[in-house]
Amino acid sequence: MARVDDLNDRMAGMGIEDEENTELIFDEEAEDVSNKFETCLVGRFLTEKGLNVRAMKSKLADIWRPPRGITIKDLKPGVYLFQFYHVDDLEWVLNGGPWSFDGAMLVLSRVGANEDPLEVQLFNLQFWIQLFGVPAGLMTELAGKQLGNFFGSFSAYDPNNNTSIWRECMWIKISIDVRQPLKRKKKICRKNGTECIVQCKYERLGDFCFVCGLVTHTERFCSKKINTTASADTREWGAWLRAPARRAGGQDRSKFLRDERDVDWGANQGSSNVQQRFFGGFG
Repeated sequence: MARVDDLNDRMAGMGIEDEENTELIFDEEAEDVSNKFETCLVGRFLTEKGLNVRAMKSKLADIWRPPRGITIKDLKPGVYLFQFYHVDDLEWVLNGGPWSFDGAMLVLSRVGANEDPLEVQLFNLQFWIQLFGVPAGLMTELAGKQLGNFFGSFSAYDPNNNTSIWRECMWIKISIDVRQPLKRKKKICRKNGTECIVQCKYERLGDFCFVCGLVTHTERFCSKKINTTASADTREWGAWLRAPARRAGGQDRSKFLRDERDVDWGANQGSSNVQQRFFGGFG
């Protein structure tokens, strides 16, 4: 009788296992196909050091100032879900980067429909870069695209590049893979055979490694430095990769200093001021 009972128990267990391994197919109406993460971004900070998470959340909220507020949730150490309450706030943050906290760059990405936020790939970082040494004849969008696709992946061309008779540098927006070192320069050759070097500088560039050129860590945590005897003389990256601010602060702008894009300056301001100054301004 005991053997019969053991057999029955085993068969009952196998039946349960078979039931568990049989797929349950839901009705079409049962699945929510909407994207509940439509107004969310997932992000991680590129750093090996610890972050003050509480200070980070407060600081970013103060910088971004979304009118309807923001909720920042911890998904796992170093990865966060940024929940906005209006899509315009999300777009402003996504397009206004790159952002950083305490020097650590923040990689942000949308969350797709039916996508697990923890499975989102966080390897691409957007930068506006300034390219110095571009010949005047190559200050074109087509040339900008080719240069952008060398330094990263081209995203946008600043139309102001072509509003002046001469510009110090070209501005383009690119996306870089943070697993690759920052590119610094590119030799280019013109149709007439002349060669020149285009230097790249990155706007709002946070901490990065001067030894290997990665933005994922600083020199202190660089495995290449630990495994070699790299000295300051052998560092191939440096703070010079950080671009200067586009507009420097200073004294008030003179009313007689004309912007090249202001085609109505003479009619609206300059001519009348000049006449008053030289023909009727002495009282």
